[in-house]
Amino acid sequence: MEFIDIIMYISNLLYFVQGLLIFRILSYFAKKRDGKIWNVVIYLSCAILSSMIIYPNDLTNVIIDLIWFTALMLTAFYGSVWQRLAAVAVLYPLILSQNFFVMDFFGVFGNWLGWSLALDIFCTVADPVSHLLIWYGIYRLFENNLDQTRQLFGDKIWILLDAVCLASLVSITTCILLAPKETYKMWPAVFACFATNLGCIALAKYFITSIRQNMERKNLILQKSYYEKLEQNQAEIRRFRHDMNNHLSTVRSLFDSGNLKDAGDYLRELETQMTVHTRVFCKNSIVNAVLNAKYNLAQEHGIDSFFHIDLDRLAGMDSVSLCSLFSNTLDNAIEASLRIPDPKERRMSVKARVTENGYFTCEVTNAKKNRILLDEKGQIQSDKGDLTIHGFGLSNVREIVEKYDGTMDISYTEDIFTVTILIENV
Repeated sequence: MEFIDIIMYISNLLYFVQGLLIFRILSYFAKKRDGKIWNVVIYLSCAILSSMIIYPNDLTNVIIDLIWFTALMLTAFYGSVWQRLAAVAVLYPLILSQNFFVMDFFGVFGNWLGWSLALDIFCTVADPVSHLLIWYGIYRLFENNLDQTRQLFGDKIWILLDAVCLASLVSITTCILLAPKETYKMWPAVFACFATNLGCIALAKYFITSIRQNMERKNLILQKSYYEKLEQNQAEIRRFRHDMNNHLSTVRSLFDSGNLKDAGDYLRELETQMTVHTRVFCKNSIVNAVLNAKYNLAQEHGIDSFFHIDLDRLAGMDSVSLCSLFSNTLDNAIEASLRIPDPKERRMSVKARVTENGYFTCEVTNAKKNRILLDEKGQIQSDKGDLTIHGFGLSNVREIVEKYDGTMDISYTEDIFTVTILIENV
């Protein structure tokens, strides 16, 4: 094998390593379809798209690149359409701008020095190395900042990200298609496009931080309430233990005097006062705090509640999303139950577990009397007075389910309302 052939082999190998980095980056935007064939299709597409040569006024490659990338995201990945298009809006300008700039830079550099065999070999190696270093930097930027985009971003944020990056996409495409003869004059526009999309990654990180802080703040309030109630229960138990001899003496005196009714009433009163108001529904203390808060709230309003929770094997969902899911569904169930005039008819049940084949399932059922309202799209609408501040509970749950590529089913009759959720525990 000749020396030039070895250089070309190394160069092509670097392009395929670069394709692997982009393959990993795409996983932050959407979940790929299962199967080895899809892995091969995505990987080869990433390697080819990222190394495609972009010339000035190159309408063909620019359009092919865009169509190919868009088709790849829409067919090889699943999830929200806006989520998948965000990958195109963010990464396509990065691919286009750096492919054009690196090739143009070495072209200008070679013309300025005068092409020679040594310079040609240098550029042949330097080109893929430059791309590889750039994509490695981008990959690390994604890895450090956007590792939770699929879990925390809803359609509204994806649409916003698409809109911001659309300007960059249109700008770099137009600049390349209308490039002047002195192509180096375009370099500032290329750098601006590159910086804009990297800035969008920083903006996305800000969104993630804000969402997590908001959700964690709500969960910490519930957790604080849970531990305060736990401490209160412990204090009551210690107090009753301290007075236990006096209580036992009183009960014994009532029995000795034959006053069985008063003795029974006294024991029932002790039992009521010593009832522990905190329960262990699951091992996760934050989720347990949410469930205890909602259970106690239901008990205070006389709602007959049944909680069956088995989440010991749960691994795929983070605590913040899980707490938000339970909070919204249980709040809706409690609110609907409170609209029933007769407290004896108020009831709700929660069943959540991880199945043997690795799926998280949750079913929340409650009695109801209120009429279900639907909007023009067939979605359930709040029947509260101010729709600007109400009616977000089920939509929030739906967004969480969609982030994890799960399903949510809503069914109801005249007196029963049920929400069923199924999410793969990955």
